[in-house]
Amino acid sequence: MKISFRRAAVSVILLAGVIVAGASGAGLGEPEKRGKRIYTEGKGRKRIVAVLPGPGVKSPGTAFPCVNCHLAAGAGQMEGGVRSAEIAWGTLTKEYSGRRPSGREHPAYTGESIRTAVTSGLDPAGNELNAAHPRYEMAREDLDDLLAYLKAMDTEPVPGVTDDAVRVGILFPAKGPLAEGAREVRALLSGYAAEANARGGIYNRRLELVAIPFDPSVEGAALAAARAPVESEGVLCFLANIGIPTDGEAAAYLARGGVPVFVPLLAAPEGGYGADRYTFHVLAGIRDQARVMVDFLAESLKGPANRLGLLYAKDPSGEKGAEGAREQAEKLGLRVAVELSFVPGAFDAAGAVRRTGSDRVDAVLYFGGPSEAIAFARGASGEKDNTPFLAPATMVGDALRAAAPGFLQRVYLAAPLAPPDEGTREFADLRRIREKYSVGDRHRSFQLLAYAGAVLLEEGLRRSGKDVTREKLVGAIGNVWRLQTGVTPPLTYNANRRTGAPGAAIVRVDPATGRLVTVAEWREAR
Repeated sequence: MKISFRRAAVSVILLAGVIVAGASGAGLGEPEKRGKRIYTEGKGRKRIVAVLPGPGVKSPGTAFPCVNCHLAAGAGQMEGGVRSAEIAWGTLTKEYSGRRPSGREHPAYTGESIRTAVTSGLDPAGNELNAAHPRYEMAREDLDDLLAYLKAMDTEPVPGVTDDAVRVGILFPAKGPLAEGAREVRALLSGYAAEANARGGIYNRRLELVAIPFDPSVEGAALAAARAPVESEGVLCFLANIGIPTDGEAAAYLARGGVPVFVPLLAAPEGGYGADRYTFHVLAGIRDQARVMVDFLAESLKGPANRLGLLYAKDPSGEKGAEGAREQAEKLGLRVAVELSFVPGAFDAAGAVRRTGSDRVDAVLYFGGPSEAIAFARGASGEKDNTPFLAPATMVGDALRAAAPGFLQRVYLAAPLAPPDEGTREFADLRRIREKYSVGDRHRSFQLLAYAGAVLLEEGLRRSGKDVTREKLVGAIGNVWRLQTGVTPPLTYNANRRTGAPGAAIVRVDPATGRLVTVAEWREAR
């Protein structure tokens, strides 16, 4: 099935057209499929129990599936100071004259000695495995199924990868306040892929974007949308998902399944450390950005902002922002005098303007979507006060560019990304793609992040080599150091760090150009 990128209107491959072509379980017989379920989920035909030899605790096998430590494809990893062994069949059964890659000395494994290792924790020489390795109580037929999968794991087809294509998914809301931004992001990414393909692709494979819409008003829709391409093995990874909270069901599902996710938009971890190993962010978390906003109020404005107004959406990002603002305000002795929450899509802008005005707050901290932000700006444009309005740039996008000049005089944005240098070669490439593929310019912040994600993904694919797998891709990104994207600070990742450019700065919107500029540049222009 040959699919190519063209203009945005036809370039994005819709889910239905790709999933039927996915390699759902291709190459695996029924025993191997059952064994894969044991390996990835800890579920067999009969009950499986994991025994932790140190504390002597017994737990369901689902709490300790093999994939948690040995990873997909059995690559192994360093975790908690313990190195889990590579358990690819070729490695286990290969003869070594000295120490094996695991650091142990013993004969090659056979099918029977692997069964012994799983159930009794002994290697072929009779040495005990590390106490961190669970021993499993499981039926013989389940052991046989697991062994069948281990034999096939080396040759199992890689999801979303064929001889001539690499398929990358993007989850996005089909309607609602983020739909317009999602359309621009898809157009930009389809253009980026078209340009990469014109250069020969990645190891002669085309990059193909699989567009996966969901209805944000339907409970569980995002999770269902994420499941479909994963279960059908239709995509290798995801790029620039929009409207998928970091702590939501869909994000958790992808992380559990070991599916790499690059630069999810409007979603960031609470810090660069401790995030799941399969999700790569560019930005600091909304909570950290909120702290920067409160610090700025306390330190940089002419008078102390003793009374703060807090407006936030009743969603994970909005609530994290409000939480960070409250924590930092308390730390600095500032008072949150007004707190208003709202359901996205049902924001009473006029009421919020009246409330913050009547309570005479010294600043308004906003954590919500772009449509509610511009509604508040329009409602407050007639007000004569100069109450500062602060918000994370990643949440409001470019919506406030449409605000009245008088309101823009009051706007300060927390931007994890400093305004990029538009004179660089990399930025010129972005500008050319935006113009060539009619991307639009209403959601510039989203575009910058998505573009950075595309650069990071391409770098990871090239580093992974022709025989790319999900684990190789994750490992390759874990070695990226100071990657230049042209639109972000240099990105660096390692085994523990999954945020490439942590931190945030306060910027302003230039009323004349609509560009984000530093506070110093804004003052100089005045």
